[in-house]
Amino acid sequence: MMRVFKVLSLFFIFIIFLSGYILPQEKIIPAPSWEKIIIVPNEETKLKLDLWLNKPEGSVYRIGEDLKIYVRANDDCYLYIFDLTADGEFKLIFPNVYSSNNFIRKDQTYTFPDKPSYSFKVSPPEGKEFIIGIISKVPLNIFPGKKLEALKPGETLEKSVEKAMKTIEKVLIEGDKKNWSQKVTFFYVQRAISLEGKVNIQSNPSGANVYLNNVYKGKTPLSLSLTEGSYRVLLQLEGYKDYETVIIVEANKEKDYNFTLSPKYGDLRIESTPSNADVYIDGIYRGKTPLLIRNMLAKTYEIRLRYPGYQDLVQKVEVKEGRENRIVLSLLPLTGSLNINSNPQGAEVYLNGVYKGITPITIYELTPGKYQLQLRKSGYKDLITFVDVISGTVSNYNFSLTPLLGSINVFSTPSNADVYINDVYKGKTPLSLSDLNPGYYTVRIVLTGYQEYRESFYLNPGDVKRVNVNLVPALGEVSINSKPQSAVVYIDGKYQGVTPLTLNLAEGVYSLRLALSGYQEVNTQINVKAGEKYNFEFVLSPIITPVVYYINFTKGGYEGNLSVQKAENCYFTKEDKEYSLVLNPGGILELKSPSILYKKIYLRIKFATTYSGKSELNPGLSININEKLITIPVAIESKDFEVLKWDITGLVNMDKENIVTILIPKDIEGNVRIKEISIESR
Repeated sequence: MMRVFKVLSLFFIFIIFLSGYILPQEKIIPAPSWEKIIIVPNEETKLKLDLWLNKPEGSVYRIGEDLKIYVRANDDCYLYIFDLTADGEFKLIFPNVYSSNNFIRKDQTYTFPDKPSYSFKVSPPEGKEFIIGIISKVPLNIFPGKKLEALKPGETLEKSVEKAMKTIEKVLIEGDKKNWSQKVTFFYVQRAISLEGKVNIQSNPSGANVYLNNVYKGKTPLSLSLTEGSYRVLLQLEGYKDYETVIIVEANKEKDYNFTLSPKYGDLRIESTPSNADVYIDGIYRGKTPLLIRNMLAKTYEIRLRYPGYQDLVQKVEVKEGRENRIVLSLLPLTGSLNINSNPQGAEVYLNGVYKGITPITIYELTPGKYQLQLRKSGYKDLITFVDVISGTVSNYNFSLTPLLGSINVFSTPSNADVYINDVYKGKTPLSLSDLNPGYYTVRIVLTGYQEYRESFYLNPGDVKRVNVNLVPALGEVSINSKPQSAVVYIDGKYQGVTPLTLNLAEGVYSLRLALSGYQEVNTQINVKAGEKYNFEFVLSPIITPVVYYINFTKGGYEGNLSVQKAENCYFTKEDKEYSLVLNPGGILELKSPSILYKKIYLRIKFATTYSGKSELNPGLSININEKLITIPVAIESKDFEVLKWDITGLVNMDKENIVTILIPKDIEGNVRIKEISIESR
């Protein structure tokens, strides 16, 4: 439940004693009854906020007087300060747009305003005004929808104090009471008390400028209401000496001051070219030049000279005290002249549309005034402007003509080439460039695979330059050879000739194919750069046909291209319809084959077996290739172990004949029956 307290209406009476006078008493207007809803401090919290002003609580502040607010809290917290004016408006003080950080530290004193970007001055309405401070351990959203740090200090948050207090009460009560505390102080607003008197200042002659304490106030006669005190008065009037004195202003009194000014005199001598001109001073005719006038008031006069055939001359002249002031004036004829030049020269000159000649030119006896000037020159833009003819003066004008702009159109075959103008990239062909100033230009056209094109020229004003070029392919020299020679050469599938062959190719990547009967084809890619030389030499690989050397015993003899060199302790036997060669223990079979040049070479032996003949493949069988023993076969090509195969690639001679020896040791029981022996190359 929110508790409220009642504030009694107070009247303040101020009695001021000044120069023996007693001012009327002033009353403080009581605050409205809405004071009753001000929130009292929270008794459940240990938080404490000290809040005071630069005057004691309840003091009177005059309108316009500076106000400062001081706060200190007994713990780190967030601070909010509001102003409740005498007419019940609820306004923001802090945080605000100038000072948005409202977090304060324990036991530190803070002063507001806290930055030079804003200040607090007391303003109406008069009456009792409250400063309300709230601290909280957590940030508060006191006025939902209003971002306090985005508002200026003094902005109204609520026009109804009841509504403002209900909003604050709701936010505070809904939170933890231990987390917030509040403090209120007040002061009174009154208008400043005026202590003034009146003075009437006159001068002889009148019209003098009046300065009070060096501040201009007006011309005599002059009446002023001033705060009581002494003032330094200065009176100034042309032709008269400055008058300076001190006057006293008394509160609630009126006083007259009358000052007589002392004149200043000087002489004025006026001469002219030509002489005998009529002289008017401040509009009054005084004679003809040369003219001497004595004992003139020392001030500024307007002099006008008139002479037939010449312009009137009007000039301000200051006559200084105690001397002869001499002026010599030159009258201007009623006509003037124009001197016109141009860059470049030779431009036609038209004045108000009438041809006058070629620049440079001087045009005489022109009536003073403004003229339209037009300059024309081939290759340049027309220049139109206005010139002034001044009486008795030759007016000089020098104009720079703007050249007509030119264009460059660039085409190339093939297109899409890069275009550089004076080494600055401009785009790709076809390309049109306009609004170019006259001058020297270099066009450079660049396209990959083609020779660069370059052309320089001078672009005259208004020219349209066309650059159209057929780009020349950029070639590289390619030499192709093969071992053996006479291989057919194809570039990108097109026949080019036979090796050795030299070609000139445009820059780029090409597909190269070499073909020669009996040899494997070569297929590769070559990258050709313009201006470079390349030598390609290829070793062709022959196409190899598998070769088989064999000897077959199935017909009861030796059949094949392997020759028998030795056959001991062996004989033929017929089983079913075929013969086999039987090697008994101690038997030897020696065969000879030609040289073999292949990547892979295998020895295959086909054995004759019976149903139970597995055991007859005697493990004592010994095989030698060029007197090198081979042992474990690399493959057994029948599930009945009829064919065994050995890899003998590393054992054969590639440049001479080979000897294959098969033998069975004498101490081995049983024999071996062979149907065929072969050497296969791949």
